[in-house]
Amino acid sequence: MARLRGLIFGLMSVLIVGWGDSVSGATAPASGAYLPLSSPRTAGIADLVLIYQGGTHRRAWTPDELAPYVSFKAPDNPREQWLFDGFLFIEFKDNRGREYARGYQQKPGRKEDWLWLIERHFEKGHAIDALDQVVARTAERIGAPLRRRQVVLTLPEPIHDQRDWGELDGRPLDFANPDDRIAACAWHIRIALARWETLAPRHLDLAGFYWVAEHSAHGNAILPRVAADIHAIGKRFYWIPYWAAAGAANWQKLGFDAAYQQPNHFFNPEIPDQRIDLACAFARTNGMGLEFECDWRAVQSADVFRPRLHAYLQGFERNGVQTQAAMAYYEGGGALLRMAQSDDPEAWALYQAVARWVASRQQRIETRR
Repeated sequence: MARLRGLIFGLMSVLIVGWGDSVSGATAPASGAYLPLSSPRTAGIADLVLIYQGGTHRRAWTPDELAPYVSFKAPDNPREQWLFDGFLFIEFKDNRGREYARGYQQKPGRKEDWLWLIERHFEKGHAIDALDQVVARTAERIGAPLRRRQVVLTLPEPIHDQRDWGELDGRPLDFANPDDRIAACAWHIRIALARWETLAPRHLDLAGFYWVAEHSAHGNAILPRVAADIHAIGKRFYWIPYWAAAGAANWQKLGFDAAYQQPNHFFNPEIPDQRIDLACAFARTNGMGLEFECDWRAVQSADVFRPRLHAYLQGFERNGVQTQAAMAYYEGGGALLRMAQSDDPEAWALYQAVARWVASRQQRIETRR
């Protein structure tokens, strides 16, 4: 998930006083409830970590690289604990000039580029296969988790004015036609399901698909029908809109099963911590989960960005997110891995802070069973 649009909107909300807050409705009293900590809407996922993988600029993700996301052993606790229960394999560009949502590369992805992304997710020894291996390895040490780990796959956005995507059944698709956009999505879902069945992960379940566009401006005409196709095969539809994104408050009407609000606070030091409270209020009012956000700058530029990481944990605890809400986790495509592997005790402490947070939420779910 790119944070470019969220950052732009964050800057606009600083420059135009109150704009983002009034659009979000966050100033209104919160009268609803969050997307629950763990529920059928999310396929039971409480903690969904974003694994950026696919583009040529990304990690390939080996079992050793995924291990710090799967389990954690605290220095003061001899018992190794399970961590994230959901893994979103996400990509928005191939880094070869093609994009999977509007605004990230020079040209929209074609059929061959969509297929290339699927193949990247299912490479032997990497990504999903690597995750299956490390879950198996961890289960051998500490016993299988009470709930199976879930995977969510990226569903590219068919760019609405694209005419060179390719053919289906011998007919060139024209994405000015909503039916052709829906057909391309159905094709992608079908191919991804076939690859999942071929790989046949023994320790993972496929929960559903993630709409990679972070606003609904170009998707309103097709999203309910895409959602219906996903629901017809027993899977779920996920979304993580940026702050003040078009359609965020209407996510259920668009057909999504689960939506998580991006606060877009971490990335811009000019955005006050109040943004986190506002994001929580908006999420609570609209039945959404929340996204935690950080990247390597929490280590590299600690004076500025480390307090912003902690502001999420503090704000989410203050607003009841820790115990009540489903969460997604953006960490910049490997920051938690780097923290876990770092010789810097302060970096390791940041990893511990996030890992303890996730482990405590997982423990809360297990004790309810």
